[in-house]
Amino acid sequence: MCHRHRLAGRIDENGKRWNYNVDEAIYNHSVHRNIECRDCHSYITKIPHEPVTDVINCANQCHIKPPFAQQNFSHQKIVDLYNQSAHGITASDPEILKQAKPYCKFCHSNPLYTKISEERVSYAETLARCLNCHPESGVAQAYMHMTHRLRKRTSRSSREIVELCAKCHQDVALMKKLKVSATAQDAVTTYNQSIHGKLVRLGSEKAANCVNCHASSGLHDIYKKDDARGTIYKENLMKTCQQCHARPTEWFVGIAVHPTAKHRDSPLVFFMSIFLRLSLYGAVLTMVGLMLFETYGRRREGVKLVLKKGTSWHGQSKTGPPKEK
Repeated sequence: MCHRHRLAGRIDENGKRWNYNVDEAIYNHSVHRNIECRDCHSYITKIPHEPVTDVINCANQCHIKPPFAQQNFSHQKIVDLYNQSAHGITASDPEILKQAKPYCKFCHSNPLYTKISEERVSYAETLARCLNCHPESGVAQAYMHMTHRLRKRTSRSSREIVELCAKCHQDVALMKKLKVSATAQDAVTTYNQSIHGKLVRLGSEKAANCVNCHASSGLHDIYKKDDARGTIYKENLMKTCQQCHARPTEWFVGIAVHPTAKHRDSPLVFFMSIFLRLSLYGAVLTMVGLMLFETYGRRREGVKLVLKKGTSWHGQSKTGPPKEK
């Protein structure tokens, strides 16, 4: 009744413009199209309501009961998983860290469904994600019901996932304030220099993005590398790499996913990068030197370089062809 007006909004004390319009046509094609407003905004008890000060609690139960479930739907399991992760806010966190950690709405913005080709559907991965919220009992009937989800997607592409994570992790000034390690400060840069990062930037959906390595099918269980529950914990790296690579070895798993050419981190890569640079520049300079030397020799003999419809040499050499004996 109120939020349908396109120009409904205000400018706050900091000069930021807030738009209160909810486009019904767009909302009806989004993930939350079946959710009533007060399922999320449960603190609103009258119309017109007071200024909104409460944060949305994504663990609230909705007025929707999933198939084969005994209670109303809720994101509680995902919220619990998130709260245990490296991104979860704890009472001992300093205020700057609490403000920096991303909450649900930082990553999720009620995305729209978009159709994709059936060849791109990963059925096993999708079913694993469905079981994060849906009960496993009656899985055969539930899977038949949920296959409509496989023909549509809301998840981001690998490139978009990297861009989303980079919003925070690429901010070196913020990372330094949070006192993360020097390796973590360079995480986005070193990933982009890796084979995974280069393939993702070229549009690959098979190369590993941030979530592929740092989370399981639960997606929100991102832990630090020294946490035994984490997918990047040293004892779990083999299983993580096996998601994409058929027969990884211990040596393969030990290769740096975030390679750095700094001497303090990897002396071998540091000296090898110097050697390869010298080899590359040496080869190029040698070829240019040979071209200049050849050009000088021909010009000295009277042969001219003509730049017309390409390049070609015209004229007879002063020395002429070698005489036959």
